[in-house]
Amino acid sequence: MKNRDSIIAILVLMAIGAFARLIPHMPNFTPTEGLAIFGAAYFAKKYWAVLATVVMLYSSDLLINNTIARSFFTEQDGFIWFSPYMFFNLLAVVLTVAVTSNLLKKISVVSLFGSVLISSVLFFLVSNFGAWAEGTIPYTKDFNGLMAAYTAGVPFYYPSLISTLLFTTILFGSFEIFKLLISKRQKTVQA
Repeated sequence: MKNRDSIIAILVLMAIGAFARLIPHMPNFTPTEGLAIFGAAYFAKKYWAVLATVVMLYSSDLLINNTIARSFFTEQDGFIWFSPYMFFNLLAVVLTVAVTSNLLKKISVVSLFGSVLISSVLFFLVSNFGAWAEGTIPYTKDFNGLMAAYTAGVPFYYPSLISTLLFTTILFGSFEIFKLLISKRQKTVQA
């Protein structure tokens, strides 16, 4: 399989995953961390994994924030280009790529499961820190307020963990099926 075909397949799968966030779902049941893990595993250079994941998520956030989630931005008029929560979500993605790319140098069930656990914990810590720091939810700006933010986030952790496991499996499985189909097609053409 040509490298160009692989890159196109990776980007298409990431785009499908990012825009799958538009499908109605339970809170925090999204492919966000799975996209970062997938990019970390298959892009040779970390900055491509970060860039591809950030662009995909920002693009889908742009669409989500101006359509189905527009009612959450009552304090803003016009088109929503950016919201503070996006910074913390994207920071979690960057950290996920940085941490899991070393773990995924050899892709295995163990390295994938470890990456799922690590990314889910990172996303939980960073996104709930963001909910506390950004101030839209009235937590006190002290240690107790931060712990209240983390406590309030616990019910959202489990859907995040399960969705990360599910979407990571779907992304990696789809890519492996794609590679197998391309390999069979090339063997048929050569025969």
